Amino acid sequence: MHMICKVSSADLFGASVFDVCVEADVAGGLPGFYMVGLPSNEVREAKERVIRAIVNSGFSFPARKVTINLSPAYIPKHGSGLDLPIAVSILAAMGELDPASLKGKLFIGELSLDGSVNKVRGALPITAHAAGADYSAIVLPEGNAFEGAAVEGIRVHKTSSLKEIVSDLNCGREKDVDHVDIEAMLDNACTETGIDFADIYGQESAKKATLTAVSGFHNILYIGPPGAGKSMMARRIPTIFSRMTRSECIEVSMIYSIAGMLEDEKLILERPFRAPDQGITEAALIGGTSSLKPGEITLAHRGVLFLDEFSQFKRNTIDMLRAPLENGSIVINRVSGSTEFPCSFMLAAATNPCPCGHYPDRRFCSCTESEVSRFLSRIKGPVLDRIDICVGMSKVNAEDLRSAANGMTSKDMREMADKAINIQKKRFAGSSVIFNSQMNRHMIKEFCVLDKDTLSVLNKAYERFNMSARGWYKVIKVARTLADLEERERIDKKDVLEALGYRNDLLDH
Repeated sequence: MHMICKVSSADLFGASVFDVCVEADVAGGLPGFYMVGLPSNEVREAKERVIRAIVNSGFSFPARKVTINLSPAYIPKHGSGLDLPIAVSILAAMGELDPASLKGKLFIGELSLDGSVNKVRGALPITAHAAGADYSAIVLPEGNAFEGAAVEGIRVHKTSSLKEIVSDLNCGREKDVDHVDIEAMLDNACTETGIDFADIYGQESAKKATLTAVSGFHNILYIGPPGAGKSMMARRIPTIFSRMTRSECIEVSMIYSIAGMLEDEKLILERPFRAPDQGITEAALIGGTSSLKPGEITLAHRGVLFLDEFSQFKRNTIDMLRAPLENGSIVINRVSGSTEFPCSFMLAAATNPCPCGHYPDRRFCSCTESEVSRFLSRIKGPVLDRIDICVGMSKVNAEDLRSAANGMTSKDMREMADKAINIQKKRFAGSSVIFNSQMNRHMIKEFCVLDKDTLSVLNKAYERFNMSARGWYKVIKVARTLADLEERERIDKKDVLEALGYRNDLLDH
């Protein structure tokens, strides 16, 4: 008897999800197990897992010619999540399952030799894809059920073993998972991190610069000697970020699901803070390893990418940030195709001003002018032109350390940032723009009107500092955020002067 069965599944290609139809043909002839349809080595290894999982689940593997076709045949298949649909299709072709029970369902899961179903990466975006493709249900490993339940518009069935799902399908009693209330999770998310801007004594101007950066999602660079608190300042940025929205939570959680970094029974509820070290490779930063996993810039999406000791990063690595900072996305091209990852992040970077770290304090700095210039040249160029705020920091003096007053707290700063962000949300309602830093030139003309005196100040600075057109608009965007922090409609001269003050003279060295 010749038997064929089809089962629906899906696979990842970078950030994209595509449908995979798993066809099992159990026919007469010499016994064998054959797989076609551009399976990768990872998928080819599924043959042994599937055979042992079927046998160890109490079923008989057919002593016949078994052929598996993964269509569309022109797209390479890489995911171990195809194990479960392959096994289900074989069992259905053998008559162990009613093919009618498989209609409208998408299957995903990796099999162990004992027949248990293991967690796979990418379950969240695959579930979202299934919901958009009008599947009635998706069958997920128990370890992925929680993330799948975050998607509305589709029933989520969970299974812990091959034997269990076969029994459930035959009896029509699949285990549905209750959908997750993401809004409640966001409301109840713990924001206590144990750190606070109140921990930082002095440095009030740097705190204000950080508040401005967060309020308008501006990129910021801290420059100062060792011990000035640059890293301490940057690592407290998450304590003043606004709460993520439901759509942002899903979006970021999808990225971590694709990367295989989503923990069981959890979603990403806080904005990411990624801090790779100076030795990071271009592929690890940008993404696009052989498995097309997202890089650090994508893992920082909707959050912060912090590059400490910025000048110690390779020049090529720094230059790779240019397009992502400009576009908010990165396209990875490979022989097998291309994929686009989102990467709308706020860049926070910190660097010393010279090799020894103490320039321009000649009491401690012995670096020559050429050494300082050569050191700073590592961070100059296209990427620096995309940094909105440069703030100089010096060591805190003894009087500030003795003072009981420690200035703005994270709670104070978050409240101010939230007010400014809400103003921006109303301003840009109906558009894809959220923050002032994302304004295009048309929006700048509409929302950043300058009076004659203020425009004159800006134009003089443009000529004096030999600013680029991007730098000119950058000052206006920062000035717009400064005005929003004070809840003013118009941008004043003092806003432009303060924004101009966020240019660091050392970078003109």
